[in-house]
Amino acid sequence: MSSRFRFFAGTVLLLILISAVGCGTRTSLRGSIVGIVIDSQTGIGVAGASVLTSPSTTTALTDINGNFTIPDVQPGVYTVTSNATDYNSNSITVTIDSGLTATTNITLVSMGGSFARNILPILLVNCSIVGCHDDSTAGAGLRLNSYTNLMKGSKYGAVVYPYDGQTSKLVKRIKGIETPRMPKNRPALSTSDQGLIANWINGGARNN
Repeated sequence: MSSRFRFFAGTVLLLILISAVGCGTRTSLRGSIVGIVIDSQTGIGVAGASVLTSPSTTTALTDINGNFTIPDVQPGVYTVTSNATDYNSNSITVTIDSGLTATTNITLVSMGGSFARNILPILLVNCSIVGCHDDSTAGAGLRLNSYTNLMKGSKYGAVVYPYDGQTSKLVKRIKGIETPRMPKNRPALSTSDQGLIANWINGGARNN
Protein backbone atom coordinates (compact mmCIF):
# COMPACT_ATOMS: atom_id res chain seq x y z
CA MET A 1 0.00 0.00 0.00
CA SER A 2 2.81 2.35 0.85
CA SER A 3 4.37 1.85 -2.54
CA ARG A 4 1.06 2.47 -4.32
CA PHE A 5 0.44 5.57 -2.25
CA ARG A 6 3.85 6.96 -3.12
CA PHE A 7 3.20 6.27 -6.81
CA PHE A 8 -0.21 7.96 -6.64
CA ALA A 9 1.18 10.93 -4.73
CA GLY A 10 4.04 11.28 -7.19
CA THR A 11 1.66 11.21 -10.13
CA VAL A 12 -0.55 13.88 -8.60
CA LEU A 13 2.46 16.05 -7.85
CA LEU A 14 3.70 15.65 -11.42
CA LEU A 15 0.31 16.67 -12.81
CA ILE A 16 0.29 19.73 -10.54
CA LEU A 17 3.75 20.74 -11.76
CA ILE A 18 2.78 20.26 -15.41
CA SER A 19 -0.34 22.32 -14.86
CA ALA A 20 1.65 25.09 -13.18
CA VAL A 21 4.18 25.19 -16.00
CA GLY A 22 1.35 25.31 -18.52
CA CYS A 23 -0.25 28.27 -16.75
CA GLY A 24 3.05 30.05 -16.68
CA THR A 25 3.38 29.57 -20.43
CA ARG A 26 -0.06 30.99 -21.04
CA THR A 27 0.69 34.09 -18.99
CA SER A 28 3.91 34.88 -20.82
CA LEU A 29 2.94 34.43 -24.46
CA ARG A 30 4.87 36.76 -26.72
CA GLY A 31 3.15 39.48 -28.71
CA SER A 32 4.07 41.67 -31.66
CA ILE A 33 4.19 45.29 -32.81
CA VAL A 34 2.83 46.36 -36.19
CA GLY A 35 2.34 49.80 -37.66
CA ILE A 36 3.32 52.35 -40.27
CA VAL A 37 5.91 55.12 -40.40
CA ILE A 38 4.32 58.25 -41.90
CA ASP A 39 5.68 61.44 -43.46
CA SER A 40 4.16 64.33 -41.48
CA GLN A 41 3.82 66.55 -44.56
CA THR A 42 2.36 64.12 -47.08
CA GLY A 43 0.69 61.54 -44.84
CA ILE A 44 2.35 58.87 -46.98
CA GLY A 45 4.29 55.91 -45.59
CA VAL A 46 8.07 56.23 -45.47
CA ALA A 47 9.80 53.30 -47.18
CA GLY A 48 13.08 51.91 -45.85
CA ALA A 49 12.78 53.49 -42.39
CA SER A 50 14.32 51.58 -39.49
CA VAL A 51 12.19 50.78 -36.45
CA LEU A 52 14.00 49.87 -33.22
CA THR A 53 12.55 48.60 -29.93
CA SER A 54 14.22 49.22 -26.59
CA PRO A 55 15.19 47.57 -24.26
CA SER A 56 15.04 44.45 -26.45
CA THR A 57 16.85 46.16 -29.37
CA THR A 58 14.90 44.41 -32.11
CA THR A 59 15.05 46.18 -35.48
CA ALA A 60 12.77 46.09 -38.53
CA LEU A 61 12.63 48.00 -41.82
CA THR A 62 9.49 49.45 -43.34
CA ASP A 63 8.26 48.16 -46.69
CA ILE A 64 7.49 50.27 -49.76
CA ASN A 65 4.30 51.53 -48.11
CA GLY A 66 5.93 52.33 -44.76
CA ASN A 67 4.53 49.28 -42.96
CA PHE A 68 6.55 47.32 -40.39
CA THR A 69 6.16 44.26 -38.18
CA ILE A 70 8.19 43.27 -35.13
CA PRO A 71 7.20 39.74 -34.08
CA ASP A 72 7.96 37.64 -30.99
CA VAL A 73 8.05 40.47 -28.44
CA GLN A 74 8.04 39.66 -24.72
CA PRO A 75 5.14 41.36 -22.86
CA GLY A 76 6.17 44.69 -21.38
CA VAL A 77 6.64 48.38 -22.07
CA TYR A 78 8.94 49.42 -24.91
CA THR A 79 10.27 52.56 -26.53
CA VAL A 80 9.89 52.27 -30.30
CA THR A 81 12.12 54.60 -32.33
CA SER A 82 12.07 55.18 -36.08
CA ASN A 83 14.83 56.69 -38.21
CA ALA A 84 14.96 57.44 -41.92
CA THR A 85 17.29 59.32 -44.26
CA ASP A 86 16.41 63.03 -44.45
CA TYR A 87 14.00 62.77 -41.50
CA ASN A 88 14.20 63.62 -37.82
CA SER A 89 13.87 60.52 -35.65
CA ASN A 90 10.81 60.01 -33.47
CA SER A 91 10.03 57.71 -30.52
CA ILE A 92 6.82 56.47 -28.91
CA THR A 93 6.00 54.19 -25.96
CA VAL A 94 4.20 50.92 -26.63
CA THR A 95 2.78 48.38 -24.17
CA ILE A 96 2.70 44.73 -25.25
CA ASP A 97 0.18 42.47 -23.54
CA SER A 98 0.56 38.69 -23.42
CA GLY A 99 -0.11 37.12 -26.80
CA LEU A 100 -1.49 40.31 -28.32
CA THR A 101 -0.48 42.64 -31.16
CA ALA A 102 0.04 46.35 -30.54
CA THR A 103 -0.71 48.58 -33.53
CA THR A 104 0.95 51.98 -33.66
CA ASN A 105 1.92 54.69 -36.13
CA ILE A 106 5.09 56.77 -36.00
CA THR A 107 5.18 60.18 -37.66
CA LEU A 108 8.48 61.53 -38.98
CA VAL A 109 9.23 65.16 -39.85
CA SER A 110 11.33 65.65 -42.97
CA MET A 111 14.60 67.57 -42.79
CA GLY A 112 14.06 68.65 -46.38
CA GLY A 113 15.16 65.76 -48.56
CA SER A 114 17.72 65.93 -51.34
CA PHE A 115 17.42 68.40 -54.21
CA ALA A 116 19.32 66.17 -56.62
CA ARG A 117 17.52 62.97 -55.62
CA ASN A 118 13.99 64.15 -54.76
CA ILE A 119 13.29 67.60 -56.20
CA LEU A 120 15.16 68.06 -59.49
CA PRO A 121 13.64 64.93 -61.13
CA ILE A 122 10.12 66.25 -60.37
CA LEU A 123 10.92 69.66 -61.85
CA LEU A 124 12.61 68.22 -64.93
CA VAL A 125 9.83 65.77 -65.78
CA ASN A 126 6.91 68.09 -65.07
CA CYS A 127 8.17 71.65 -65.59
CA SER A 128 11.33 71.74 -67.67
CA ILE A 129 11.75 68.96 -70.21
CA VAL A 130 8.07 68.76 -71.14
CA GLY A 131 6.97 72.13 -69.71
CA CYS A 132 7.67 75.80 -70.22
CA HIS A 133 10.56 76.40 -67.83
CA ASP A 134 13.59 75.21 -69.78
CA ASP A 135 16.45 77.28 -71.21
CA SER A 136 14.67 77.69 -74.54
CA THR A 137 11.28 78.70 -73.14
CA ALA A 138 11.75 80.08 -69.61
CA GLY A 139 8.16 81.17 -69.04
CA ALA A 140 8.17 84.41 -67.02
CA GLY A 141 11.94 84.13 -67.03
CA LEU A 142 11.79 81.10 -64.71
CA ARG A 143 13.98 78.10 -65.48
CA LEU A 144 13.51 74.95 -63.42
CA ASN A 145 16.34 72.80 -64.76
CA SER A 146 18.96 73.39 -62.06
CA TYR A 147 19.32 74.51 -58.48
CA THR A 148 20.94 77.80 -59.50
CA ASN A 149 18.18 78.67 -61.94
CA LEU A 150 15.42 77.74 -59.50
CA MET A 151 16.87 79.97 -56.81
CA LYS A 152 17.21 82.87 -59.27
CA GLY A 153 13.46 82.85 -59.60
CA SER A 154 11.45 84.59 -62.33
CA LYS A 155 11.35 88.13 -63.65
CA TYR A 156 8.91 88.82 -60.82
CA GLY A 157 11.30 87.71 -58.10
CA ALA A 158 12.08 84.66 -55.99
CA VAL A 159 9.80 81.63 -56.14
CA VAL A 160 11.45 79.78 -53.25
CA TYR A 161 11.81 81.18 -49.74
CA PRO A 162 14.05 78.82 -47.74
CA TYR A 163 12.45 77.48 -44.54
CA ASP A 164 9.08 78.91 -45.62
CA GLY A 165 7.23 76.59 -47.96
CA GLN A 166 3.88 78.08 -47.07
CA THR A 167 4.61 81.45 -48.68
CA SER A 168 6.95 80.24 -51.44
CA LYS A 169 5.38 80.99 -54.81
CA LEU A 170 6.50 77.65 -56.22
CA VAL A 171 4.47 75.79 -53.60
CA LYS A 172 1.47 78.08 -54.05
CA ARG A 173 1.49 77.49 -57.79
CA ILE A 174 1.86 73.71 -57.69
CA LYS A 175 -0.93 73.50 -55.10
CA GLY A 176 -3.18 75.83 -57.09
CA ILE A 177 -3.34 78.44 -54.31
CA GLU A 178 -2.12 80.98 -56.87
CA THR A 179 -2.96 80.89 -60.58
CA PRO A 180 -2.05 79.83 -63.12
CA ARG A 181 -1.48 76.50 -61.43
CA MET A 182 1.73 74.68 -62.27
CA PRO A 183 2.26 72.66 -64.38
CA LYS A 184 0.14 74.82 -66.68
CA ASN A 185 -2.45 72.99 -68.77
CA ARG A 186 -1.24 69.64 -67.45
CA PRO A 187 -2.30 67.35 -64.56
CA ALA A 188 -1.42 68.62 -61.10
CA LEU A 189 1.56 67.12 -59.32
CA SER A 190 0.74 64.22 -57.03
CA THR A 191 0.20 64.89 -53.35
CA SER A 192 3.47 63.07 -52.69
CA ASP A 193 5.47 65.27 -55.09
CA GLN A 194 3.88 68.44 -53.71
CA GLY A 195 4.82 67.31 -50.22
CA LEU A 196 8.40 66.55 -51.21
CA ILE A 197 8.88 70.04 -52.63
CA ALA A 198 7.30 71.69 -49.57
CA ASN A 199 9.44 69.53 -47.25
CA TRP A 200 12.58 70.46 -49.13
CA ILE A 201 11.84 74.19 -48.89
CA ASN A 202 10.84 73.94 -45.22
CA GLY A 203 14.13 72.17 -44.59
CA GLY A 204 16.09 75.13 -45.95
CA ALA A 205 15.99 74.54 -49.73
CA ARG A 206 19.50 73.12 -49.63
CA ASN A 207 21.59 72.33 -52.70
CA ASN A 208 22.14 68.72 -51.66
